[in-house]
Formats: sequence, C-alpha cells, structure tokens
Amino acid sequence: MRYKYYIHSTIFFAILFTILPMKVAGQSKDSTAHNIEMFLSFKELNQEKALMYAKRVDNAFNGETNDYKYGEVYDFLSNNSENNTHKYTEALRFKLIAKDIYSNSDNNDKYTGALADLGRLYFKIGDYHNAFALSHEALEVALEREDTLNIRESYLTLEVIDFFYNKDTASAMLYNRFVAEKYSNREEARQTMRALNNRFHYGTTISQVAEIVKRCEEISKVYECNDILINVYLNAAMEYIPIEKLDSCSYYLALAKPLISNFKEEGYYYSASGFYHINNNNFKQAIIDSKRSIELLDNGEFGKKNVHTYFLLQELYKLQGNHELAYDALMSFAEIYTAENNSESVLELSRLVNNLEIENKEEQLERLRAKNTLILIIIAIVIIFIIFGLYIYNSYRRLQDEKAKQEINNKNEIIKIQKLQQYQEQQNRTQLINELNAAVNDTNNQQMRSSIRMIINRLNKGGDVSGDWVEVEKIFTSGNDTFFENLLKEYPNLTKNERKLCTFIHMNLSTKEISKITHQSVGSINIARSRLRQKFGISGDEQSLIAFLDKFAAPNN
Repeated sequence: MRYKYYIHSTIFFAILFTILPMKVAGQSKDSTAHNIEMFLSFKELNQEKALMYAKRVDNAFNGETNDYKYGEVYDFLSNNSENNTHKYTEALRFKLIAKDIYSNSDNNDKYTGALADLGRLYFKIGDYHNAFALSHEALEVALEREDTLNIRESYLTLEVIDFFYNKDTASAMLYNRFVAEKYSNREEARQTMRALNNRFHYGTTISQVAEIVKRCEEISKVYECNDILINVYLNAAMEYIPIEKLDSCSYYLALAKPLISNFKEEGYYYSASGFYHINNNNFKQAIIDSKRSIELLDNGEFGKKNVHTYFLLQELYKLQGNHELAYDALMSFAEIYTAENNSESVLELSRLVNNLEIENKEEQLERLRAKNTLILIIIAIVIIFIIFGLYIYNSYRRLQDEKAKQEINNKNEIIKIQKLQQYQEQQNRTQLINELNAAVNDTNNQQMRSSIRMIINRLNKGGDVSGDWVEVEKIFTSGNDTFFENLLKEYPNLTKNERKLCTFIHMNLSTKEISKITHQSVGSINIARSRLRQKFGISGDEQSLIAFLDKFAAPNN
C-alpha cells in the first residue's frame, strides 16, 4: 500500500509540474497580447496608461518577434525616455530593439524612422561615429523611398555632426538650407524650426537673429511648437550678451519663461539666466540660477549643458574669493568635460584646475615645494621624453589618419552631393511635368498638344531634365511656323530669342514656366518682355502682350 501511495504521488506531481508551466506560459502569452492591444488603444488617448501597458510588454518580452506592434511599443518607450525623462541612454536601448523588430517585419517606413532616430540619439550621448553611420544609412534608405520626412531628419543630425565634430561648416550649411527652406506639414515645420535654431551656431548678425525669431514665431503660431520656440528665444537672448545689449537679452528671456512646461526647458532657462546675471554684475542671482539649472538638469542626461553651467559657477566663486567652492565646481566641470573633448582641451582644463588648486592651497604647496623639487624635476624629464615620443608617434599617426579621413570625406562628399542632386532633379522633373500638363490644357493647338505630350512621356520614362528643356524649346518654336510668318512680315528685325519669347507668350506660358524652359532667371524674362513691348510700341496697360500677339496667329489657331 505504501509503495502504491508513493507511485501515485510521484505521478501526480510529475503531471502537475508538467502542466503548470505550460499553463503559465500560455497565460503569459495571452497577457502580453492583451497588454499590446491596451497600449494601442490608449496610445493616442492617455499617455500615462499607454506607458503603463508598454512597460508591462517590455517586462515580458523575450526578444523574439517580427510583429511590428512590438516595435510600436518600443518606439513609444524610446520617445518617452528621450522627450519626457530625457534619459538618452535608455531611449537608445529601446530604439535599438524597435529597429531590430522593424527590420524583420514589412514596415519599411517605421524601419527608416528608427534609423534616423538612432542617429539623433547616438549624437545626444556623444557617440559621433555611430551617429554618423546610422544617419547615413537612414539617409540612403529614405532617398530610395523618397521619404522626405526622414531625409530631412537625417540631414539635421548630419548637420550638427559635420559642424561640431567634423568641423565641416560648408557641408553643415548645405544640410541646413535644405531643411530650413520649406515644409509641408507639422513634422516638417518642426524640423524647419530646428534647422533655423541651429543657425545660431554659425555666427549671426542682430538682423539675422530677429529674422530667425520672426520665422519661428510664425511657424509656431500655426503648428504650436512651443518646445522649440523656447530654445529659439534662449539662443536669441544669448546672442545679445557678447555685444552687451542686456535689455534685449532680458526681453527674450521674458518671452521664453511663460512657455516652460518641463524640467529640461526650465533647466535651460536658468542656465541662460545665470549668464545674463553674471554679465549684469548680479553675482548672487547668477549663482542661484546656475545651481537651480544644475539641479534640474541632473534629472536627465544633459552633460553638455551642465558643463557650461559648472564653469560659470567656478568663475562666480572665484570672483567672490571662495576658492574652495570654485575648486569643487571646476572638478565637477572636469568630470563631464574630459569625457566629451579631445586631448588638447583636456590639457587646457588641467591647467585651469592646477591654477585653481594653487590659489586654493598656496600655503600647502609652498611647504611641499622644496621637499619635492628633485622628484618633480625627474618626473618632468620623464614626461618630456614621453611627450616627445608621443608627439612624434602621434604626428605620424595624425598624418596617416588625416589622409585616410580626407579620402573618406571626399568620397562621402561626392556621394552626398550626387544623392542631393538626384533628389532635386527628380523634384524638378515632377514640377516640369505638372507645368507641361497645365500647358496642354491651356492651348487649343493640336500640334502643340501632341508635341508637349511627347515631352511628358520622355520625362515620365526618366529622361534628362535639362536636355528635355532644350527639346521643348525646339518643338515649341518649330510648331508655330504660320505665327512666325505673320509676325516677321511686320517685325522682320526680331532676334531669335525674341521670336522664341513671342511664341511662349502666345502659348499663355507664365514667366516662371518660360524661365524653367529657357534656363533664364525670372528677372531676365521680365526685362525681355519689357523690351518686346517697347519694340512693338505697346505702352502702359493699354494692351497685354498676349492680346497683341494673338492677332498674328493663323485663323485656325
């Protein structure tokens, strides 16, 4: 009996422990699916609840799926970390997961967006190599797909990398102009404001500052981009400090303050306010604002912003004669600064630290100086030899690296220019097709309609735009022999270009359309039209050129 009991017990527990994990796994799978659906339902309605369900999905995620819905969850978590808590390392981790999920699904739009976002996040954490690589990858995919939004986003990241890291201002300005010149929706409008805000880094005149602010205010009035407008106001305020126009600086600070909605914006505001007060000789308030800025920005990952504020603090404490606090502030500055700058900058920082240490501990150093003189001399000699050796080695490596980097930069520049030209050429081709279609509808000349349709067909098949413009010119002029015959009877001294212009005007083509076909500026076309009016004896508004030329057309036209 006892043996039977043990056997039955063993079988019971074996079955129990076999079934239970299966049941739990099934429940877990069903629970995750439920959490995803709840996340999607709250995503646009309630951000807090959406975040709660997204975190539940993350806690249960095993890393194996090609369901793009999981990608949306991790996109949301990444955007929350970047824009709400400003934990860029965490945001990067979530975005990498989203990218991997999208790469295994059929959602190419989401994949391209994830690549562009990764480029931006790598830049924010100071990994410029990966930022450059991911942004270029995103740009290539976006150009292939004609994804304007992610083309612009990639350009914005490449702009700041080229300006701050590669020191390639010309390339940075090229990217900036492309993004800043036009927009067609809210997201592109926000990108345009970001590009305009970047222009403060290039060195602006006061008139340019006012122009940037005005454009950004106009965009924000339509699309409500207060978060970007705050940065614009703060950057504008800082432009007036070097020229000692503190009233203008205070004006823009006052515009920014009511728009603050989170700790990041408040931290940026107090950092700028600290610089304003130190230049206004209000050191006490400058210290208060600077410490408040550091306190706020310590909640996120804002090393680049805090480093400037710490340096400001040590300068303020030095002015007050408080060398101990100045030293503490400078050491905090050094901790962030050395991680984000090159060896020359670190050496300069080391000099500042040493100088402050001397001011702070002069008496201690004086007692130790005699005792350690010999040791310092020996160390100095060793360091000199090491530095000399490193200098020779680094000089050789620098030459090799610069040569290799230049070759890479040259190749990348050629690729960038080619792709930009291809994109712009496609835009021009599309625009010309639209204008030619309009010209077909505006003319009753069947021969001209047929000629224009031939050109449209060539353009649709990918024909060269500039070459087709020349051919358009030839067809338009050759299709109006009767018109020219009547016109030249009365005005035999018309030049070849004047005859062409007469034809285009007779066809009701606009000045802008004539400009594109003839490769002349709009201003040149307007001057040519004025000269024609003089030659024909048309003065004032008594008669239009179109009406004047209509009388030379054949009766069947």
